[in-house]
Amino acid sequence: MPPDQHGVASTPPRPSYVFVLPWDLDRTGGVNQVVVNLYREMLLAGEMEPLIMVTKWSAFRPIEAIIDARRTVYLRLWSPWKQGGSIVGLVKWVLSSPVWLFDMLRFCRVHRVMTFNFHYAVLSAFPIAVLRFLRLYRGELVISFHGSDLRSARESGRIEQALWRFVLRSATAIVACSKGLAADVREFAGEAAGNVHAVQNGLDNDRFLNGVDRTSGLPAVLVNRDFILSVATWEWNKGLDILVRAFAEVKRTHAGLALVLVGRAGGAEPGLRALAVELGVEQDVLFFEDVPHAQVGLYLERAKAFCLPSRAEGFGIAILEAGAFCLPVVASRVGGIPEIVVDEQTGLLAEPEDVPAVAAALSRVLSDNQLARDLGERLHQRVVNEFSWERAYRAYRNLVL
Repeated sequence: MPPDQHGVASTPPRPSYVFVLPWDLDRTGGVNQVVVNLYREMLLAGEMEPLIMVTKWSAFRPIEAIIDARRTVYLRLWSPWKQGGSIVGLVKWVLSSPVWLFDMLRFCRVHRVMTFNFHYAVLSAFPIAVLRFLRLYRGELVISFHGSDLRSARESGRIEQALWRFVLRSATAIVACSKGLAADVREFAGEAAGNVHAVQNGLDNDRFLNGVDRTSGLPAVLVNRDFILSVATWEWNKGLDILVRAFAEVKRTHAGLALVLVGRAGGAEPGLRALAVELGVEQDVLFFEDVPHAQVGLYLERAKAFCLPSRAEGFGIAILEAGAFCLPVVASRVGGIPEIVVDEQTGLLAEPEDVPAVAAALSRVLSDNQLARDLGERLHQRVVNEFSWERAYRAYRNLVL
């Protein structure tokens, strides 16, 4: 270890672990919560220097900044072919390759990059796979799937599928956020299936409870009103139309009850609003868009029950957060949800698309206070004892160290 100018041995800089996302971290959603918490755990562990890379089309050359105290770089990482692609696009990619090749190699050298970890996997990982193939980058490449990204990859065209096979073969590790999703990823990965690992997401229970932002308070319309809560993107896969239908049934025997949908706008929102009107519950189905994550706890601590009747779900961090507040949970038996919710023990499960079963389960927890309390407390203990971000970080760390 060489001495510095004062004759004291200096510590070499730690290698960088780069989390790559297709959007900024100010966007609400579970994927960002994964990255934010893994970033924090990595800082606490002190073994590697975390860095956020956001793929941004306008950043043809790397743009570095500090965003919310996190090291961040913006850079255009793009695939030579995407849905509806053309030969012209491929030619542009090839012609620009000397520039991005130089920039990436310089970036890797300056930051001592040991790992690129792509979250919400898209084909922007292709350039890194090419560098590994050419042995110009000898670090690790980790591809993390979270659910809808796998569905998009499966539905891509023939050329994109070929690019995916190349990326997955080039990866050091392929990660799925639940055991259920890992099985689906292995099917998609083909010959790379043996390199797929399940790393369940987590929750820092005390940090989440103590970090609730109470400056704004709960919306006035919800004060002194009982409500069922769902926290999810307003998209078809979340099954919120099933929940609205189930709520309309439950509403018949629970006067004054509301349904609160907290989430990010998605393609299903107009249909959900129309459905509420059709069922005559439009005054009781309340939408709250883009609620800051620090304020979600305001809704959780006041809700009577939490419901996530997804048609597909990679894991379900929102269920962990409901467990932090000891809420009784009703959810569908799909994806990673049964890895959190054990039916009749830590919540109630229904088959996907089963409106009567969801309505019956909600009626049970709303009518039986002891059942609701027992389910919520047992879920809370399961979350505290079995799910943590420190455990998730260690699992990721062991893939590359």
